[in-house]
Amino acid sequence: MNPFSYNIRLKTYPDKAKEWAGGVYYPRIAHVEDLDATTKANYLKALDGDVLQISSKTWTETEVTGFGIYQYVNSPIFTYNTGLKDGKWTVTFVNKGSESIMANCYADEVLMIKDLEIPAGEARTESFINCSIHEETSLQFFVSDSAVTEEDACEKSLCISDISYSEVKRISDENKDKLRKSTIFLASDSTVQSYEEFYYPQTGWGQVFVKYVCPKEDLIDYQAEDHCYPQCHVYERRSVYVENRSIGARSARSFIDEGKWNSLLLRAKAGDYVLLQWAHNDATAVRPNRYVCPEEFDGFLMKYINSCRARGIYPILVTPVSRRNCDEHDGNFMLSFGKYRDVMLEVARRENVPCVDLCTLSNNYLKEIGGEEAKSLYLWCPAGAYPESAYADGVSDNTHLQEYGAEVYARMVAQALISMKGFPEIEALKPYLDITYVPEKRTVSMVEKPVDLKVPSGFALQELNINDKKANFLLIWNDVEGAVSYNVYRKGSVDFQFFPLRSVSAEEKKTSAVLPFILPAADVYQVKVTAVFADGKESNPSRIIEFRA
Repeated sequence: MNPFSYNIRLKTYPDKAKEWAGGVYYPRIAHVEDLDATTKANYLKALDGDVLQISSKTWTETEVTGFGIYQYVNSPIFTYNTGLKDGKWTVTFVNKGSESIMANCYADEVLMIKDLEIPAGEARTESFINCSIHEETSLQFFVSDSAVTEEDACEKSLCISDISYSEVKRISDENKDKLRKSTIFLASDSTVQSYEEFYYPQTGWGQVFVKYVCPKEDLIDYQAEDHCYPQCHVYERRSVYVENRSIGARSARSFIDEGKWNSLLLRAKAGDYVLLQWAHNDATAVRPNRYVCPEEFDGFLMKYINSCRARGIYPILVTPVSRRNCDEHDGNFMLSFGKYRDVMLEVARRENVPCVDLCTLSNNYLKEIGGEEAKSLYLWCPAGAYPESAYADGVSDNTHLQEYGAEVYARMVAQALISMKGFPEIEALKPYLDITYVPEKRTVSMVEKPVDLKVPSGFALQELNINDKKANFLLIWNDVEGAVSYNVYRKGSVDFQFFPLRSVSAEEKKTSAVLPFILPAADVYQVKVTAVFADGKESNPSRIIEFRA
């Protein structure tokens, strides 16, 4: 299809970011307008042979904490009325310049083509499948630029000779077994995610949900065939699949932005189910790229619901599992993420979508068993309990779950679905569900070792995420009595000693379950933490964590 046949508009970011206000970061706002004669001349140029030259200006701004990273592109957008369908896009790029360029393409919110090299004087054709979540699909083409401010960004051009679109089938006819059996997908965060053995006893409730799905049938566990990211696990029974595509540090926003929702839709078919639990990271304003305020949460939920229903997939909302946020004095549990829960319940009521109110179910259960007993559900374990684990030095985490807690909450979800009435799609799901298995607490054999109470224990790495050549990760450790601050150190593969990464005040540590850090990617790092006391003395370091970023 000739690129001139699309509806072409201009997308720019003319106003600077408002930045931080009231604990929330406000990035630049996109401005979309029709092309007038002047802007058309500035951004588009027709060349011989139906080739369209597109000019763009690209830069990446990082807010002061280093965790909000925003790529801004001033360039035309090409819109096409696809409907909420799956389409294969094929784009032919042409480089009319004297140097190689790196071509990119956004399809709606997702970067589908990244740094495709187009040598000087040559053409390259690239295809991708976009599962549209809007009635109109918008394509935006641009050339990579390392600029970090609008003022440093240079105007760059690329050429396109063809853009073609065709609808694609949801599931290949050759895959008869996949067509025959339904799949229950889970899309969520670290409280639902599947974990490697090294992180045991940490377990997401989605990892063990299969224990309540056709439990009498044999189980095969393997990584999803698309290898989109290692946390994607398929749990195959003879009658049904459970596919857990949950991943830590993601929200309703970032799961879409990173293309993870697109990859899930590519694998789903009519008659499948998707359990959607969001809010834990949506509510984290200190991580701007994932934050969704309660007022915008409705709109993001509707993207999931509409894109499921347009494809015959059944969405099921799950309100967020509660944190162990109890008052240690009176044992009272506050309802976690109440505003987000309320939005999910209202959307479910308005749109007639099944909803499991796990937030209330888990909170009521915590009130029933009390704060101390609740530790057996969450990632609380003493030093030496799991000597080969990431938590060999112990851990005190009120958000993430250990295996027993994951099983308890997975069973709650299954039981709520079995008890649910008024939804034909849930009636069709019920024959697969079975809550016969009752979770039992684990007993662990302690490996005793001397403990220096001044050294931070429970030091562990969580949620490593590589983005734009930067490694974003979370660290967790237990509070040290009497410490006024903590020093985190890092050592790269070519370093001969540890260097300070950053200092964390005792107040910041007490108010944050996990703490964010950032390092340049493409290296192997070691990190450790020490406690600092009022007299200025520093403790011995914690255990050393090594990871590849």
